[in-house]
Amino acid sequence: MDLIDRIVQRVPMRNPRALSRAIMEMVADGDLPPDTRMPTVRQIAAALAMSPASVAAAWRELVDWRVLETKRRGGTKVLGQALAPRATRFSVMMKASEGIPLNLGHLTPDRSILPPLEDALAFAATSPDLHVTTQTPLTLQLREVMEPLWPFPPQQMMATHGSIAALQLALETSVRPGDRVIVETPTVSRVLDILDAIGATAIPVRVRENGPDLEELRKALLMRPAAMIYQPVGSHPTGRSIDADWIEQAGKLLADSRMPILELVQTPLLCPAPWMTLGRRFPQFVVHIHAYNFFLGGDMRVGVVGGSEYYIDRMWQKLTFSSGWVSRILQNALAFQLSDPGAKAKLDAFIATCNQRQAQMVCALRQSGFPLPKGPGPTIWLPVHDEYIVTNQLSSRGIVVHPGSYFCPVSDPQHHVLINGTTLGQDHLEIARTIARADQI
Repeated sequence: MDLIDRIVQRVPMRNPRALSRAIMEMVADGDLPPDTRMPTVRQIAAALAMSPASVAAAWRELVDWRVLETKRRGGTKVLGQALAPRATRFSVMMKASEGIPLNLGHLTPDRSILPPLEDALAFAATSPDLHVTTQTPLTLQLREVMEPLWPFPPQQMMATHGSIAALQLALETSVRPGDRVIVETPTVSRVLDILDAIGATAIPVRVRENGPDLEELRKALLMRPAAMIYQPVGSHPTGRSIDADWIEQAGKLLADSRMPILELVQTPLLCPAPWMTLGRRFPQFVVHIHAYNFFLGGDMRVGVVGGSEYYIDRMWQKLTFSSGWVSRILQNALAFQLSDPGAKAKLDAFIATCNQRQAQMVCALRQSGFPLPKGPGPTIWLPVHDEYIVTNQLSSRGIVVHPGSYFCPVSDPQHHVLINGTTLGQDHLEIARTIARADQI
């Protein structure tokens, strides 16, 4: 029995999903070993009495799952069993830092200076609603703290396990495979990983001094995107923020778009208010996300979302299928840290230390020959001649920085490396000179 006949026997129904599932099963069973050359789309379509477009749709799904590989002149061959979607950029960055003594790349706080959590957790443990099984999008205590801090009146609010979890939830409930999504570039690397996992295509719009490039945004909107992601305040990794003029011009461009606009703020407490936002202009479309784990530590990972009732309700409804909602203990501990006078004083001291370290690192890099603009921390977007040479040289000397390409959906002729400017408490000039020497090789 030839290959086409074996495939025909395994396909129970004549539709793309049934075909792709049958091929996956045949690969898993060993009926289609790696490097098997597949019949053409037209051959399969004729044998199954399906349209070539339907077979092509199944092939695209199999390519996305890394089961098949298609080349224009080399045909289609089997790669192997389906691979689960992976956060590729994040995994590579984590692996690159293994065993390296000084990690200047990760956006994580220095544990030695984090504010203590004992009082916050003790306060949260006394909540009268503790152990109540009803799921809570946002506790009353946290809402009372958050609403005055929000840059526009939110229609609805909820807590999530960090800002990236919120962004993923927002995209999974509003974007489908094959959709296009406007993404400022550079951006948070996990944003690109999430879009890859969903099967969406990033439309890059370069970040300028006062926000995403308006002409590029205009052209991107002509491609009928399903969503837009940008960082209005302290953009990671550039540190730039939008201004009132950008809001005015972008608001005109986006007036008829009617799509979710996802605003991500990674380190809100390091950026002085008031903040610019599209939420005042488009409250029905904007989902504004704040991250607080940088100020609380990795085991107190809490993000807060506020904005469009329609899109946030979709996010919340998806969480109700499981126990993915954020516990009251974590929510109320965050509320305590942001409102109790004693806790807030310690948090302010942490922020002051981060700002001081950032300023010292920027100053040291300038003294070492790097042209850097002023901007809030914690990230430093450092221009270099060759990011791969710099990262490899520094790695050999026990220092981790991340190459800028991990944060860009398309290549940038100007290379960069990412540095967390709040990591070092001392030796700024020594480390800066080491980075400068690596850039001169």
